[in-house]
Amino acid sequence: MVDITAIGEVLIDFTPAGLSEKGEQLFECNPGGAPANVVVVLSKLGKSTAFIGKVGEDQFGEYLTQVLQENGVDTKGLVKENNASTTLAFVHLKEDGDRTFSFIRNPGADMLLGINDIDLERIKGSKIFHFGSVSMTHEPSANATLTTCTYAKENGALISFDPNLRPALWKDLEEAKTKIKEGLALADIVKISEEELEFITGLTDLEEGTRQIQSQFKVKVILVTKAEKGCFVRFGSGSKWADVPGFKVDTVDTTGAGDAFLGGFLYQLLERGCSIEQIRDQDWIPIISFANAVGALVTTQKGAIPAIPTYRQAAELVQSVGTDLSEESFRPQFHYSPPAMWLNDPNGMVYFEGEYHLMYQHHPGNTVWGPMHWGHAVSKDLVKWETLPVALVPDHNGAIFSGSAVVDWNDTSGLFDGESGLVAIFTHADIYPDSDRPRQRQSLAYSKDKGRSWIPYSENPILSDAEITDFRDPKVFWMEEAGLWIMVLACGDHIRFYRSANLKDWDFASEFGKTDGAHYGVWECPDLFELSIDGSTSKKWVLLVSIGDNPDYPEGSKTQYFIGSFDGLEFINENTPDTVLWLDEGRDNYAAVSWSDIPEEDGRRVIIGWMNNWKYANQIPTASWRGAMTLPRLLSLTNRNGNVVLSQMPVQEIEQLRKETHSWSDVAVTSESPFIYEANEDLLEIEVDLDVHSGDEVHIKLKSSGQYETIIGYDPEREWLFIDRSKSGLTDFNPSFACKHGARLVPENGNIKLRIWVDRSVIEVFANDGIVALTDQVFPVNPIENVWISAEAGSTELNSLHIHTLSSIHKPVGSTEQISGRVNV
Repeated sequence: MVDITAIGEVLIDFTPAGLSEKGEQLFECNPGGAPANVVVVLSKLGKSTAFIGKVGEDQFGEYLTQVLQENGVDTKGLVKENNASTTLAFVHLKEDGDRTFSFIRNPGADMLLGINDIDLERIKGSKIFHFGSVSMTHEPSANATLTTCTYAKENGALISFDPNLRPALWKDLEEAKTKIKEGLALADIVKISEEELEFITGLTDLEEGTRQIQSQFKVKVILVTKAEKGCFVRFGSGSKWADVPGFKVDTVDTTGAGDAFLGGFLYQLLERGCSIEQIRDQDWIPIISFANAVGALVTTQKGAIPAIPTYRQAAELVQSVGTDLSEESFRPQFHYSPPAMWLNDPNGMVYFEGEYHLMYQHHPGNTVWGPMHWGHAVSKDLVKWETLPVALVPDHNGAIFSGSAVVDWNDTSGLFDGESGLVAIFTHADIYPDSDRPRQRQSLAYSKDKGRSWIPYSENPILSDAEITDFRDPKVFWMEEAGLWIMVLACGDHIRFYRSANLKDWDFASEFGKTDGAHYGVWECPDLFELSIDGSTSKKWVLLVSIGDNPDYPEGSKTQYFIGSFDGLEFINENTPDTVLWLDEGRDNYAAVSWSDIPEEDGRRVIIGWMNNWKYANQIPTASWRGAMTLPRLLSLTNRNGNVVLSQMPVQEIEQLRKETHSWSDVAVTSESPFIYEANEDLLEIEVDLDVHSGDEVHIKLKSSGQYETIIGYDPEREWLFIDRSKSGLTDFNPSFACKHGARLVPENGNIKLRIWVDRSVIEVFANDGIVALTDQVFPVNPIENVWISAEAGSTELNSLHIHTLSSIHKPVGSTEQISGRVNV
């Protein structure tokens, strides 16, 4: 099963390459062909692709097969033809980079593709099937193309069609029009030029021309490419369209620009689960902007396939002209997320000279996990964040896995000439030489300029153990009582502790956990710190340990904690080994760790977690970025019924985002008479004190249009607080996502108190002053319209209710004129 299969021509483009010594025109050989270009674009963007076509049994055919394979395209459907040569096209470039074509195709091998050359079973499971009109100019390829396309549509594929009119290849233009209309009748998505639109409809007005095609052929999306001017897109029913400007680049060769544009668009569609109907109106501009960027970048070099950009290059072009993060549908508006690309575990969290540093696992070249770097952001208030350049990059020792950072106040490392500075301790990850076994070793980097640049330590790695494969995620802190640095390290199924006087030379101290706590997944991302109990002088140590995903456990990745004592050498768990305490009972809080070096006069222990789950982290439908952080949370210990447990609440600084507050008290609600708050905004903080003496189940529903809703509920009989996101919006990207889950919550004097933060794709619930926390992602198809509170049967009392509307932390960066476009909905 592949993401996209294309059928059609793959050929040789001969593009001008200057003049010979005698003044004759020279040409260079480049791979091309519109359908082939499209699948190579998608392969370069990380999607699985396959190509169906025919080339000659000649040098050019071998070359094209090799090029497709080298670019990750499945070529099992590309067959060889003995009776015709590979098609050749000579490209003639004008001064502005535009081009005309001359073809050697009499016949070309691609024209002889027959239905018997095609294994239709291989098409089953393709999410998208793409074709163009060049393969319909002659038989038998015309019948093979249309038959295969029909088969793909019958088997559930979205059909993408590019008329790609080349008049010189048709015997008769009326026949061309007829065949193109046959293609339109099959298509869900059509990419068409202004000239082709006029050829088919006789209209030059884009609104009217696209409306005619939509009405006549029931096409879902019509993309009219306008070269450097961008794209006009018609979508949905009625009169919905957007006109999105292009990007100014130094154009060399426009060959393949339209194919690259279409590949960029189909990539964005695949990232959204191919759900055209569920794309919000406001999302069409960023989708088309990305496609415009891919198309523009192809024109900056000669040849189509060699010029195809990476995702990172396209995303950087979009960002270079400014983008308004507040307009993206699923972009959290008061949680940190990367401007683009992949984010996972928080790393290197340290406070220094007025700034909170938040580094994180980051793949700057893609939106899925890959070669790990450390991304970097800073904040003065834990609310508004500034993203800085990447802090740490892979080197000869490997990729940069998780770790921590500290302030070396007294220059114990000798790296700061007697001054203080920042030291990052992290895991270098690579492979043992002549082996496929992962190798993980601890290394060090330091900064003398407040974290703006980092210098790798010349004698890295500083700690290794060839006996342990999973040997990672060092958390380091200074322990004043011991007069030493302590390292807490995850080692597969247990934690190890090391000690150092200088951050460079480490001695083993002890280990913990082989028989304690939960062990359904690998142990990762530890943290260790001391907290007072209920603000008293009595203190205990808290050890955080995250657990990776296990297919047999529906919860996926989670974070547990242990409470006990630590003397600088070993950690003693005060609970029985089989006691399991979870930091967060939701599905989306992993690898939470705390900031180091928060000033003593502040006195807080503040953590932040990665708001995702390894069960579906690579699949969430956020397109241009993946991964966000929870709200920063203040941790404390409290004694409840003789048991010491963690409590957590978002830091008070978050309250600065409040705009308007609406309050109610003593409101009785039933199933027939619910409390309804009409939400004109989708960023909310909800404080509710519920009387649950009646024993009736209470639901707080966040409802959007249609049948979509997320339920935060409480069942007094089971003493169970839960979130039900099974009907929250987009859920089908992974079978584990749509679920109902929760945790035990004991009422206090017959009441429960909830504080709920609702961001665009996030719900964080804190119950009874943070004794229970539930963090979940949701991806609503439409914004929240109502907050609906009711009892499922009987009645309940709202002792008090406060709903605060919140501001976004995002403001437009740079000029947004280029990507703002015009939208008509």
